[in-house]
Amino acid sequence: MAYGNHFLDTLERADEAALRPHLRAVDVAAGQILIAQDAEVVEVHFPADAQLANLVRFSDGWAIETAVVGREGLSGLSPCMADTPCGWEVAVRTPGTVHVMPARVLQERFRASPPLLNQLLRLSYIYQMQAVQHAACNAVHAALPRVARWLLSASDLAPGEPIRFTQEELAGLLGAQRTTVNEAANQLRDRGAISYARGVVRILDRALLERLACECYEMERGRIEGAGVMPEARAG
Repeated sequence: MAYGNHFLDTLERADEAALRPHLRAVDVAAGQILIAQDAEVVEVHFPADAQLANLVRFSDGWAIETAVVGREGLSGLSPCMADTPCGWEVAVRTPGTVHVMPARVLQERFRASPPLLNQLLRLSYIYQMQAVQHAACNAVHAALPRVARWLLSASDLAPGEPIRFTQEELAGLLGAQRTTVNEAANQLRDRGAISYARGVVRILDRALLERLACECYEMERGRIEGAGVMPEARAG
């Protein structure tokens, strides 16, 4: 059966059969917290059309979004594999459907299945690679190419769909000021690469947006496609 989640849809037949009875589809709402920061990972979530945000929450309640998880993977991957508390909060960024499974079921299965373990390790590598690439990108590249890179990556998670974000969310992801992000988005709009209004972006000229993006986008896409975790990365 098709789940609408690339990780689940590409499982080996034996792994899919073992995990299927433990999966249930759940509709989630924007802002819903699925895994609390520093909490045990009791369940893992495989997004279909929903998108999840990894957030680092500080003692004053302020939270910074650091990554987005979509149909390529699952929530709380590394803490689930390591059987440790999650060092960040996982909340729903875009409402929709996720497939939910007890974390212990996934842990028991990957310990018994080398193909599943290898699939999880490849995805874990991609998430770590993105975190490292984004940290380096935020340190050396200007705001406009970084915004272009993020918009392309966000579009890859949901090809053909509009991209929704607040300026605060994007500023946190890019390590920039809100005014800087707004100026960069306006410049991309003025050049005809995107339309942008009320926190909703539509890509009008993807080829132009790719030319305006920093080299980090091509570097990431090549590694993602090489790992096979999202073969439709350039759709949309």
